[in-house]
Amino acid sequence: MTQLHHKRFLWICGIALVMSPFGGWAQTLDFASFRQQVLSNHPLMRQADLFRDQAQAGLLRAKGGFDPKLYAEHQGKNFNGKTYFQYTEAGVKVPTWAGLELKGAYNLAAGSFLNSENSLPSNGQASFGFTWSVGQGLMFDERRAGLRMATVGLELGEVERQAARNDLLLDAGKAYWSWNYAENSVGIVADALQQALVRHAGLVESFRQGERAAIDTLETFIQVQNRQVELQFARLDAQNAANLLSTFLWTEAGQGVSLESLPPAPPIAALETDSGMNENLERLMSQALVQHPELRYYIGKLRQLEVEQKLKNEKRKPVLDLSYNLLGSGWEFFPTATAEGPAMLANDVKWGVNFSYPILNRKARGDWQVTQIKRVQTDLELQQKRQNIRAKLTQYSNELQTLRTQAALYRNVASNYLSLLNAENERFALGESSVFLVNTREQRWLDAQLKYLKLLSELRKSEIGLQWAAGILAD
Repeated sequence: MTQLHHKRFLWICGIALVMSPFGGWAQTLDFASFRQQVLSNHPLMRQADLFRDQAQAGLLRAKGGFDPKLYAEHQGKNFNGKTYFQYTEAGVKVPTWAGLELKGAYNLAAGSFLNSENSLPSNGQASFGFTWSVGQGLMFDERRAGLRMATVGLELGEVERQAARNDLLLDAGKAYWSWNYAENSVGIVADALQQALVRHAGLVESFRQGERAAIDTLETFIQVQNRQVELQFARLDAQNAANLLSTFLWTEAGQGVSLESLPPAPPIAALETDSGMNENLERLMSQALVQHPELRYYIGKLRQLEVEQKLKNEKRKPVLDLSYNLLGSGWEFFPTATAEGPAMLANDVKWGVNFSYPILNRKARGDWQVTQIKRVQTDLELQQKRQNIRAKLTQYSNELQTLRTQAALYRNVASNYLSLLNAENERFALGESSVFLVNTREQRWLDAQLKYLKLLSELRKSEIGLQWAAGILAD
């Protein structure tokens, strides 16, 4: 082999010997940084936080049902220069847990035409007493039901937040690994194009020296054209993937990240086939059936329906309200007390009894039955969701195991195709091969690299899918 021929051979084959799909860039956007940025800045993540805030506001509102309440009321009538009446009442009401409402008030009344039942001492009258629901509302009422449902709602708010984060990270993770594959593919195809250009230039020089036929230069030129088309398609795929990825990237100020500011993707092939995601399926299954946010959501809904049904059942009881108030002369209570003590239960009091009950009570019975049906429906949905989670976990686990095997296998396939290409280049330099065979070997090596990267991308997506199916992707 002449020195010039040997030099051309090294020029043609040098890139094939050193080119590898395992190169990288500096300052890349790795998945951990991407994930953290999505969790911190994405608008949907901020909306997910509002589920918790909304539930806390609902709990605060429910607690307000037990707040003491100040009140005041004044009525008067003046006509034809006369004061017919003036009634004033001011006081405080304090609801309690057991259907008992305490009340303290002070009343004033004056005028020429007062109703006798509204007549009061000249200095007014203080009163203190209670209203007690001893029938419907004794064991349970709207205030207690609202508080319990709001307490469960606080848990549901956190569960909805976790579910939203879990779903968003699944979509974001798939977009990231699609983009990573597309970006790495551009680099591989660009290197293949450069190699085709070097080979074509070497063959043209050999043709000028009279060492190669013109048809060889045409074949290498066609290979260059094919590589150019493949690179255009690869860049288009990378641009579209980057456009989708940018929808998940936001700044702290709430601004979307532009495509121009996206850092390059890290080399996916530099990652090991086994990323340490060796989750035991049975352990994940057990964990998911207890902690999965979607299951916890249905369980919380069932608890709320239990509270609602308890309230509806209380509505089936008759209304029986008792009221009792001690009356004073001004601020003095028990003015008619004797040596034996005040007659608290009989004298100087105002009391009442309120009773009602619908004869058929169909409304209350119908409401209770509707709630019972809702509980059955929700329980069936919970069972279906459990089954879906089991199926998804099994599916992603099977995919993950298969893709790990395939990726490890295709790593060897790509390496073997590179060995065949290097050997073919040596035969070509010795005149024992053809441009067609070299191009064929190179194309198969290129396809094997892209296939290997595709398998790695799908492997990462399956890992994310497995964590999503278990409900732990946002943990």
